[in-house]
Formats: sequence, C-alpha cells, structure tokens
Amino acid sequence: MKRFYTTMSLVVVLLYMANLSLATTSSSNFTDSSTLLPFKSKIKIDTNNVLGSNWTETESFYNWVGVSCSRRIQRVTSLNLTGLGLQGTISPYVGNLSFLVMLDLSNNSFQGNLIREIGHLRRLSVLVLQINLLEGVIPASVYHCQTLQVISLGGNKLRGVLPKYWLSNLTSLHFLYLGHNNFTGTIPPPLVNNSRLLIRSLHQNNLHGSIPEEIGNLHNSEGIVLEANNLNGTIPSSIFNISSLRVLALDTNSLSGALPSTFGLQLPNLGALYLNENQISGSIPLYLSNCSQLTLLELSSNQFTGPIPASLGHLENLQTLNLRENQLESLELSFLTDLT
Repeated sequence: MKRFYTTMSLVVVLLYMANLSLATTSSSNFTDSSTLLPFKSKIKIDTNNVLGSNWTETESFYNWVGVSCSRRIQRVTSLNLTGLGLQGTISPYVGNLSFLVMLDLSNNSFQGNLIREIGHLRRLSVLVLQINLLEGVIPASVYHCQTLQVISLGGNKLRGVLPKYWLSNLTSLHFLYLGHNNFTGTIPPPLVNNSRLLIRSLHQNNLHGSIPEEIGNLHNSEGIVLEANNLNGTIPSSIFNISSLRVLALDTNSLSGALPSTFGLQLPNLGALYLNENQISGSIPLYLSNCSQLTLLELSSNQFTGPIPASLGHLENLQTLNLRENQLESLELSFLTDLT
C-alpha cells in the first residue's frame, strides 16, 4: 500500500511544475541546440526511441520532446524527460542551459555522479532527478542555485553527510525529497530552521542521532518524513504543535521514551501519524483523539502500556488503526464500531 505522504509529495512537485507556465516558441537558439545534442549523446539506451526519432538536427529543437522554451527570451526553460526509459549519464553541458527553470529526468536509469555543473543554473527552480541510479555526494555547487524551490533526489544511491551550507543558502526551498538514498550523519540544523520548507522527506537513509527540539519551529511544514533511519532519543513535544502538519512519519527508528502527556495540541490538519517500530513507552495520549482529520494511526511494535483510549472512537475519518505488538491492556473495544 502506497504511503499517504508519497502521494502528497508527488502532488506538491506536480503543482510546482504546473505553476511554471512554460510556453513553446518557434525561435531557435544555437547555444541551447549545441547543448542538447551532447546531452543526447550521453544517453546510451533510449528504450522507446523517443529521442532517437525526434531529437534530430533536421528538426528544430523547440519541437523536441520534453523541451519547452520561453516566448520572450527564446531560450530553453524546461527539460522534462521523465519516465522515457533512458539510460546513460547526465551531460555536463546541461550547465549551459542558463535560462533553465525546470530539470526533470526522473523515473529513468541515469547513472554516475550528480554533475557539479548544476550549480551554473542560477534560474533553476525545480530539480527532479528521483528514481534513477545516481551515486556519490550532492555537489557543493548546488549552493549557487538560490532560486530552487523543489529538490527531489529520492530513490538513488546518493551518499555522504547532508551539507549544512547549501541548505542554509537555499532560502526559497519549499520541497526537499532525499529519501531512499544512503545519506549519513545527523539532521543538520538548517533543515529544522528553514520555516519555508513545506515537505521534508529523508526516509530510508542512515541518519543517526536525535530529532532536534527546534523542529517545532517549522510552523508551515505539511510533511515531516524521517522513517527508516537510525534516529534515537525522545520525540520532541514541539513537533506535535505544528498546526499545518498533515503527515508525520517517524517509524522504523530507535525512538524511545513516552509521548508528552499534555500540551496545547494544535494538529487540526494531521492526516497520518506513523510511529510504529520504535521503542516508545507510556500510555497512548488522549489528545490524539482531537486530531479530527486523522485517517491513519500507526502505533504498532512499540512498548505502549495502559488502556486503549475509548475516545479514539471520535475520529470519524479514521480508516487504519494499528496497535499490535504493544503491552496495552485488553479492555472493551466497542468504540471501534464508531469507526465503521
């Protein structure tokens, strides 16, 4: 079953792409044409022969599949080759597309390192390279792409410590998806200090250490996804007061301690809470019953004790409730009929 936050992440990226309003034009440009042909030469397998039959010197590049240009500046502003079954490496010539606003090569089989020439794209707003075979570290040159709003590099083989400096510099960033990689180290402070970030997804990496208390300062965040890492310590109480939060996924870590028993709960928009497969103890807090938009509550494989709150029956939108493999008391569960 696909996760709620995965669907939401995809929607966010698509919305950003749609808002770019890129238009095609019949004007050619030698610089961009001489960049795109070397890019094509680095693609060794074109499964559907899309580029082979369309990206030709006899066809004007503004008619090439995946290429969009601006009417006003007559330059390439978008390169979108998602899901075309391409295999090869990313040509450094991409860095010459100086007016590029969106680069989407997702759902292909691009290999090799993420090129440092990405840093030449000073107008880049959307960088989507997820679900490829890219490896190595994120180049420091990304620091220069200060207009970036979306970075989606999940589902690759990227590694290394998440760099603090470029996260601090990318003040326009709204969406960060780095899940399904091999990143190590701790959660860098800029990641919890950038209040503009709506979605932070670092799941299925090798991050360790505790979740910073400052994470509660992310007042605009809609999704925090840190599942399947090596995080430990207690869950900061401040995280439960992010009123904009829709998805919180901290499962499959080594988090321990009890959830805060009382505080000014402000989670009116929370739709999915994943805390399963940790070492969380204590009772199930009553305030979870106030999360009226909750559709999924996953608390299994922990060390919860005490009674199951009957007030969970007040969650009219709840579709999935998993409490197995805890130490909860066996009490009357008639409240479950209120959820049907």
